Amino acid sequence: DSLRAKSIIFELGAVRMGGLVGDVAIPALNAKTTAYWVAENGAPTEGAPTVRQITMSPKTVGAYVDLSRRLMLQSSPAAEEIFRNDMVQQIATAIDTVAINGGGSNEPTGILQTTGIGSVNMGDNGLAPTWASVVNLIKEVAIDNAEQGSRAFITTPAVASKLRSTAKVSGTDSKMIMDDKSELFGYKVIATSLVPSNLTKGSGSSLSAMIFGNFNDLVVGEWGSLDVIFDPYTNSTTGAMRVTAFMDVDVAVRHAESFAAIQDLVTT
Repeated sequence: DSLRAKSIIFELGAVRMGGLVGDVAIPALNAKTTAYWVAENGAPTEGAPTVRQITMSPKTVGAYVDLSRRLMLQSSPAAEEIFRNDMVQQIATAIDTVAINGGGSNEPTGILQTTGIGSVNMGDNGLAPTWASVVNLIKEVAIDNAEQGSRAFITTPAVASKLRSTAKVSGTDSKMIMDDKSELFGYKVIATSLVPSNLTKGSGSSLSAMIFGNFNDLVVGEWGSLDVIFDPYTNSTTGAMRVTAFMDVDVAVRHAESFAAIQDLVTT
């Protein structure tokens, strides 16, 4: 098998909504009800909460491969099974990728492209990660009362390596920012190549991202199930088999305040 990025969003606590039909609108409180202190026999003012809707509609991700007649004859185990499993895993990787940073043509909108998430800036051209930047990521979520649920960090392998080799206090501290292989500030850290590492800012290039948040507020909607089609007819004159896979999904962030990101980390 080939080497591939690890699928992570459901491991982190993302919510799967399956069996959807038609477009979906999820109600959410936009402004909370206001509570008032009143005198005896007094009546409070109306709390006047406001409601918004989080909408999801199906976006299709697909892949196909043509298997030659001779490849199928000579392969053990069966070639179609190998390539079918590969496509299934690649579609799972594609969903993870857009959940993190989707927003392109025909794609769902992911965390990094969601308007209103917290932001920690490192500098005009980006900077190496610091202990303060980690603390500020958590603060951006906490000050919006969103520090709850399944909280975790996700970042690139290069950032994780930098965190393990950078002292908390430069020149005076023997402890690294991330002195545990899988935790930071008591929260799980996942390093994956699905997090972008090709960002630019000012004169800085090949900059990496780091996200902290409550992944219970990341929703993945699914319309139907994964469709895998075996087509022996399209290329029948050569005896080839076409294997095609499709899945209809969308991604939504229930509360933008539940996430914060750094998008200008230097790792070299």
